[in-house]
Amino acid sequence: MDKSALILEGGGMRGAYTAGVLDFLMDHNIHFPYVVGASAGACNGSSYISKQKGRNYEILVEFSKHPDYISFRNMLHKKGLFGMDFLFDTLPNRLAPFDYDGFFQSVHAGQKFVVGTTDVRTGEPIYFDTFHNGESLLKIIRASSSLPIIAPIIQYKERELLDGGIGDPIPIQPSLNAGNKKHVLVLTRNEGYVKQKIKFSWFFRKKFKDYPMLTKALEVRHEKYNESTKLIEQMERNNEAFIIRPKHPLTVSRVERNSQKLHSLYEQGYLEVAERKDELMKFLQLEPQLAQA
Repeated sequence: MDKSALILEGGGMRGAYTAGVLDFLMDHNIHFPYVVGASAGACNGSSYISKQKGRNYEILVEFSKHPDYISFRNMLHKKGLFGMDFLFDTLPNRLAPFDYDGFFQSVHAGQKFVVGTTDVRTGEPIYFDTFHNGESLLKIIRASSSLPIIAPIIQYKERELLDGGIGDPIPIQPSLNAGNKKHVLVLTRNEGYVKQKIKFSWFFRKKFKDYPMLTKALEVRHEKYNESTKLIEQMERNNEAFIIRPKHPLTVSRVERNSQKLHSLYEQGYLEVAERKDELMKFLQLEPQLAQA
């Protein structure tokens, strides 16, 4: 597993697919030394680092209908569709406790966790791989998950940050810069998906008139996404990347609240990577006995 990395795309509630993939990896003792994620990918990745199998399922599926999770009431009273305080305080500290000790034990043992965000002043991606404590970890992941319009800008260390998927939609670049040779990517879009240009760009220019580089980044995000897709598919042909993604277009939206749909998506992720277990083991050059359930 040396010089191998796990890259996790975002996608809001489509992250239930990623949750299924990660639980399969944990069930089979597959732990990557380098993990990078943005937005929902960062949320899922943190529980993978802390080795909390089932926690992402609990958050994405079992709590999906909680009134403080996703609601227009949040939009009216908290200026965001997602209940960010609920997601990054109530859940990790009370209802679905995050294992901070387990997370930092993994990090101190050498497992690297990288979270992608976007600087709203420059429109450029900013990556964080150092977390001083649980509070800083949650704030960085919160910034990475803060979508424009439906969540407020996060202030962190003199920076103003938003969703990591804006500046770097498929965050493979940090892994390449780190010198990793084997890249396993978990995407939440099917093969052949092409991202389209953002609609109502005039609205974003008006809403973020004080952040012109952010609006520019939003307007070219589809180009970055499609370029990243071409890059990783070429890497896959060169046996440098292994892409795990839904076989067919998803019917689950970024803000899905139907728990049965989310449960099915979780199972889909688990089963689809299970079908490719031998292929994945060969790619990672792992002995079968090292990845038994």
